[in-house]
Amino acid sequence: MSNAKTLRSVVAVPRTASDFEIAVESFSPRRNGDSRRRAFSHFLVAPIHYEKNYPYPLLVWLHDSGSNEAELFDVAPQISSRNYVAVAPRGLAATRSRLVCDRSNGRFVVEKSRQETYYDWPETEEGVSEAENLVFYSIDQALAKFNVHRRRVFLVGRGTGGTMALRVALRNPREFAGVVSIDGAFPSLDRQPLRSWRDARDLPILLTTGRGSAPIPQLTQKQLSLFHTAGLTVVIRQYNERPEEENAAETRMKKILLDVNRWAMERALNPQTPISELLATR
Repeated sequence: MSNAKTLRSVVAVPRTASDFEIAVESFSPRRNGDSRRRAFSHFLVAPIHYEKNYPYPLLVWLHDSGSNEAELFDVAPQISSRNYVAVAPRGLAATRSRLVCDRSNGRFVVEKSRQETYYDWPETEEGVSEAENLVFYSIDQALAKFNVHRRRVFLVGRGTGGTMALRVALRNPREFAGVVSIDGAFPSLDRQPLRSWRDARDLPILLTTGRGSAPIPQLTQKQLSLFHTAGLTVVIRQYNERPEEENAAETRMKKILLDVNRWAMERALNPQTPISELLATR
């Protein structure tokens, strides 16, 4: 940790991402004895008018593919700027090819292929293990710096982050008060996402789906049957974009995030309230 100036976490009230320094920190595996004391890339934010004597619910946010932990500054205020402490780890680095084109004689010509780095949540065994580490590192950071209720931790993700949120929560159902997957595909069955299915029956799950301008994974009949067979407590809500609305995608996401706040707070304040399966169209 020789470059001490770059190894810092960010603790702030939600504002625009440009108001804060990005935490550039190194990843270390959770399985090492002192690993949770080491640094990793994340953002940690406090609610407005933070009250140190009140144990807050915690939101752990997993960003979508191609985004990063700064996505938290867009979503946290839309969920609630007062109700939660929130933390977002950066996904795992990957590379992809990007074609650079130019227009010549009315046709697009590929000039070169460029490798670019992006952050995602791969569903490999190593990727899942490292994502699980990052989630628990994030929880540790929040517990160390704020008054957080350890039994009111909600894991929330969008897109591939939603898929990984489901997988991590289903692997560790006793660690979370609930999990939310926003437009994320259900984890592939080849890595046994329901290996802890008995404990997962008590895990509140919120899934969003719908139709939009961008492709949104749809739940299959096989997956719905699996939820029923395993006895999972799943709330499924459908949100469709309205093409006639200006900024339809943003409007849809605002509705989703407002409902995430209501859903999470209901379970934070009434953790013993039974939840029935529900399919609602918004």
